[in-house]
Amino acid sequence: MPTPHPWLPPIPGLHRRDPEHRYWLGKVEFPVSVTGVIGCLKSGCAMERIEATRAVWEPRGNPTHRALELMMSTTRGTPWDVEQVRHAIAELGALAVGDYRDWIQPLLEHGRWDQLQVIASERPTCCLARRVAGTFDTAYLDEGGRRILADLKTLASDSSSTYSTAAQLGGYMALEATWGNYYDYGQTIWARPGQTTFSPLYSRQECLTAWAGAWAAWRARSAEPGFI
Repeated sequence: MPTPHPWLPPIPGLHRRDPEHRYWLGKVEFPVSVTGVIGCLKSGCAMERIEATRAVWEPRGNPTHRALELMMSTTRGTPWDVEQVRHAIAELGALAVGDYRDWIQPLLEHGRWDQLQVIASERPTCCLARRVAGTFDTAYLDEGGRRILADLKTLASDSSSTYSTAAQLGGYMALEATWGNYYDYGQTIWARPGQTTFSPLYSRQECLTAWAGAWAAWRARSAEPGFI
């Protein structure tokens, strides 16, 4: 395993308020998230299907994402204290043998992690100019030192189809650039029952171009005044 690399420092004051899922930086509220912008690319029928199956994918996705966050935070150099690590390890152990172990265990045990240096996990980020915020799943350096921003997706079965996440990855890249953080590539981590795969890399340009298209589409549909 590579020597742990320093994690990206958090953006001071940026936080998300749940259950309304709104981001704030001090007294500044962000009216839309990256996910909200990307949603405009989906048809009404697609959004209806997503909502109709929420009771299936949400209980699967939440613990799988949480397990990845805990694994990274307990083994990859994040500045947690001993007590935080102890509780995290206990929670991770429970998730790894829980209802979604078929998704979680292959994800945590994938050999690719031994070749990567994690620099962020569940990282909130934002752009004050465009008033957009969001949280991305992870970022890491590969063997060649390339900086990769990645998103974790869970799929129902080994026959489930994958899809492009370039626009979503590009959204986070654009937000991060306003804070001086740059990424060379984007990547999707696909967690299926019994198998985890890493997608081919998306170039930075591909991601940012896809995001620009999503942003333009969202602006055209949005009735919210004052957006750039």
